[in-house]
Amino acid sequence: MTPALYDKALFDSLSGLRFAFHGRHRGRFEGLHASPRSGVSLEFADYRDYCLGDDIRYVDWKVLGRLDRVVVKTFVREEDVPISVLVDLSASMGIGSPSKADYAAQLAVAISYVALKELDRVGLYPFSEALHPPLPPRHGMRQLAKVFESLRATTPGGMTSIDEALGAFAAQSRENGLVFVLSDFLTERGWQEGLLRLLHRGDRIVVVQILSAEDLQPRIEGIAQLVDVETNRSIELTVGPATRAQYRKSLEKRLQELERFAARHQVAHVVASTDLPIRALFHEVFRRSGVLA
Repeated sequence: MTPALYDKALFDSLSGLRFAFHGRHRGRFEGLHASPRSGVSLEFADYRDYCLGDDIRYVDWKVLGRLDRVVVKTFVREEDVPISVLVDLSASMGIGSPSKADYAAQLAVAISYVALKELDRVGLYPFSEALHPPLPPRHGMRQLAKVFESLRATTPGGMTSIDEALGAFAAQSRENGLVFVLSDFLTERGWQEGLLRLLHRGDRIVVVQILSAEDLQPRIEGIAQLVDVETNRSIELTVGPATRAQYRKSLEKRLQELERFAARHQVAHVVASTDLPIRALFHEVFRRSGVLA
């Protein structure tokens, strides 16, 4: 895969953005997101009565002088959010011009950039029928270069198994955070179980369903030999208005199934055509969907 992953103009346009994270999480390093753990930090939270062993540096002497009551300040600790980007690199993602895999790679880089500039940790998890060797979450713009390298070294291939890949991700990633799943979701092998597993452990999930123009509006006409790129099964059929209408109905059913699941479980679900510029995806679609703070 060799998309133009470094795009300074795109990065400049994303420089003022940050991702929203709602709910409890426990980051490990000081960052820019609020966490409900008490301790010394940047943001004052409340007072509580002094207890033996409390650090006297946090006694509020003004309150003591005014109310004759010893209290200490408590704070909201600002910590990083682990942000994980799971990228489907199965054979079906190689379809389109640009391919869905190239679009997913460019989007993964843009997500990584926005997260890393906010001092969050970013991990990359490519997958097809199984999870590929991951790039564990790290801070710093050196991680962005590793994301480049990992994506450039990968070629789409194999079948899609979202449930298996998400299960493997959950097993090796122990802390909850913000999880992006980039895939066309055009699979018969299931995705509900994997998403539910992440929801159960407290992740906030953003599903980006990436579809090509060929997925949305096939240009096939007449007698055609269709080959499934993942299974190599083939079928010959005559494509006309009735066939295209049936295909569109089937695609709409798949889209609605994922949309209903997302609405029921408070998952952000975004449909992105590969002809939608990444900048517009962030500034218009992500903002409208509550993905950005």
